[in-house]
Amino acid sequence: KGLGSGERGPVLKRKVDTWLRQWNTVLAFVSARQVDGGTGAVYVLLRKS
Repeated sequence: KGLGSGERGPVLKRKVDTWLRQWNTVLAFVSARQVDGGTGAVYVLLRKS
């Protein structure tokens, strides 16, 4: 959650979630492990072209 998000929650995280769901090349995505950035980072599995 960003400093300016307030009660709206994690605005950018929701936008990234919505954006990734729109792409056929994205097979899966999940928040990263804590050592890799935790919920502030995302692992994305892409379809091989």
